[in-house]
Amino acid sequence: MHPELPPAVILAGGLGTRLRPLVADRPKALAVVAGRPFILYQLEWLRSNFVRSVVLCVGYKGEQIVEFLGNGSHLGLKITYSREDTPLGTAGALAKAGHLLPEKFLVLNGDTYTAMPIDPLWEVHQRCEALATLAVATAQDSSAAGGIEMDESGRITSFREKEPGARLVSMGVYAVSRDLLSLIPRKRPCSLETDVFPKVPRLYGYLSPVSFIDIGTPAGYLALGRHLSSQ
Repeated sequence: MHPELPPAVILAGGLGTRLRPLVADRPKALAVVAGRPFILYQLEWLRSNFVRSVVLCVGYKGEQIVEFLGNGSHLGLKITYSREDTPLGTAGALAKAGHLLPEKFLVLNGDTYTAMPIDPLWEVHQRCEALATLAVATAQDSSAAGGIEMDESGRITSFREKEPGARLVSMGVYAVSRDLLSLIPRKRPCSLETDVFPKVPRLYGYLSPVSFIDIGTPAGYLALGRHLSSQ
């Protein structure tokens, strides 16, 4: 029997401003893609990778997510919620959920779609004793994601958010050790991508053989719809 992986945090509290006006009446997690709310694709992917417990960080219109998913039992998951009254950013939201998290856990941006297997990412994180290990994909353009440079050992030597020129980018999927939370600035809001990752020691990457789609932009949202409808 495959061992259960640790809990996953989904950062689903953002305002989704890039996706408007395509999705204006609901949080981005409930944007309908190929006939289904996007969050279901993420949850089913986690469950298929032997994740059984999920913490959802919700904010903007978060009550819609809570009403839709409940405790997750109908999906074969245990879902708990961390709610932000004002936008905290990705790092602030993760810090706020800290009391719900074990020593090591997974983190997933609320707008990332991928079919990447999680086991290899988790194995790299364990082996390197990293504070955070980022799933990384090749890309021709890093201007819309976190641009990454890695050495031969897999250590990330540079992380620059939304700057052109990098051949590798962050997929928005991370394995994280709890000690990372102590490095999150106390200012609010704050971002993993701009305020934390560029300064973290023991930051590693796992080069995924499977890419990803960011549905946070109209182009990504429509691209995922085409991809799923063609399957």
